[in-house]
Amino acid sequence: MENTFDMEQYLNNSKKISISDLDFSRAKDFPISAEEIRCLTYMMDIESHTMIYLRGLLGTCAVRDPEVGAFLSCWVYEEFFHGRVLRQFLEAAGFPVDNARPDDVRKNRSWREKGEEVAAALLCRVVSDFQALYLVWGAVQELSTLEGYGVLARRTQNPVLRDLLLRIIKDERRHFSFYFNKARLRLRSKSTQRVTLWILNRFWTPVGHGVKDTSEVQWTMRYIFGRAEGLQVARRIDSIISRLPGLDGFSLLTHARQRAMQESTEEVWYYLPTHDDRRAG
Repeated sequence: MENTFDMEQYLNNSKKISISDLDFSRAKDFPISAEEIRCLTYMMDIESHTMIYLRGLLGTCAVRDPEVGAFLSCWVYEEFFHGRVLRQFLEAAGFPVDNARPDDVRKNRSWREKGEEVAAALLCRVVSDFQALYLVWGAVQELSTLEGYGVLARRTQNPVLRDLLLRIIKDERRHFSFYFNKARLRLRSKSTQRVTLWILNRFWTPVGHGVKDTSEVQWTMRYIFGRAEGLQVARRIDSIISRLPGLDGFSLLTHARQRAMQESTEEVWYYLPTHDDRRAG
């Protein structure tokens, strides 16, 4: 993680996730809980929404860096297939996904996410090193994502799901490595460090916020980070991001977890199992 990111190697190795040797027909043979289905649906929706994120990024100065532009071309491709394989697993496990779901998710995104696209373009004009902010933000989100997948992989009793998640994690780890190491290079000046931390502390939100409603974001935070293991994971994310220049004491994940844990209202989820739930763990 501390080594310089090898851009050429990443571009040469970029490809869609391989599942040709993964037998999805066995997905129904092992337990899967309603909570896992709910969390996987959340993750599928966010992965499939990557193209919309990219559209917003293309309107900012972040893409002026040729390496960032090259990375994003591979990133959106790889993330699209993450969403696709999650959908394939869900359907193989007996939980069909409506073909219109990605478009429905796009239409239902909040005003906040739409506003962030405009705000990001404006920030390029007033923040001297907007790329540093974008790269740190990306590092936090990618690390949160891969750690979230790791929690699910360790908890699940479904070996097919575990294998799939471990494969996705490999891609997410490379994405994080790019963001983290590029951010280290951009966070050279004290002023850039101060501005980046100030904006993060006031505007950062967990992965999926703006695409999913607040209650669903909070539920997912509790499900992934709520146990003792989850607290350790949140602290580990904060500790790693704190290694970036000027970000000592970074603690946004721990604080986000605490806020989610304080949220006591629990809604009834609309996604009901469609296969024999006696197999559910």
